[in-house]
Amino acid sequence: MAGVLCPCGGKPLRLRIRPAQRRLGGNTKVIYDMRRNIRLLLALLYSTACQAAAIPACPNGPLKIGYYKIGAAYRDGKGYDVDMVRELARRLGCPIANETELPRLRALKMLETGQIDVSASTLATPDRLQYAWIYQYNHAKNMVLLNPAIQARTLATLLEDPALRWGAIRGYHHGPSQDKLLEELNARHKVVIANDEDDLYKMLGNGVVTAVFAQPFSYGRWLRELPNPNQIVVLDLYPETDMVASGLALSKARFSREAAEKWHQELLKMYQDGSLYDIMRRYLNESAARQMMQKPIE
Repeated sequence: MAGVLCPCGGKPLRLRIRPAQRRLGGNTKVIYDMRRNIRLLLALLYSTACQAAAIPACPNGPLKIGYYKIGAAYRDGKGYDVDMVRELARRLGCPIANETELPRLRALKMLETGQIDVSASTLATPDRLQYAWIYQYNHAKNMVLLNPAIQARTLATLLEDPALRWGAIRGYHHGPSQDKLLEELNARHKVVIANDEDDLYKMLGNGVVTAVFAQPFSYGRWLRELPNPNQIVVLDLYPETDMVASGLALSKARFSREAAEKWHQELLKMYQDGSLYDIMRRYLNESAARQMMQKPIE
């Protein structure tokens, strides 16, 4: 008697397998009834169906997660994005198949095609909302970092400075006002594209670019490692704009609205019970963590 236990809590499916004996040429051979194969196939289908029913938050099986390098959120396999996604997966009972570091644009494309299930630190834009469910979990302010070659201290004078060369990371969005500025500067051939944040800050430090948009949780570590961090000027040139919301992104190719909403509700619980803030504090000082979490998430 063999039993297959359904993960969704149902009774085990009991299989009785009886060998049938037949004499052929004086030799006794054990020939199993064809019903054995049928029963095994049914058991497999039964088990698979139960597994799918058992984990409604991840209906397509173990998760493929794609991260990209961005400050305290993700670097070298660690960061608050990693801890947050793992905690959500644990609470929802979803196993993780693999976690991969990807260039930003590739992560977005793989999210669109369903090659990865989940990504993080994603700004919700109309085009991204076509292929991903995006749920905010923190807010940060875009600051402007200036190389010492720039003397301007207002946006108007900065845009007229002949030394201005603005660095931007391929595939990034910064918010409507900042993205519009970059489009205008790009038309004037004033934008230099970086592959990732390390590339961006290196170019700012050596003067290849003289201005960048960046958020405190991203540039903080880089500034601390500079021999003379005061040489980089940090300005808030968009005081009237709101903070930008980073979101958890779930591929619509992999999650139904109902499945994605389970992640959303669990994320809200993590915000409300303080565990999301606790994760942020592992990688940020108290002031930075509170600032990122002070605005309620929806």
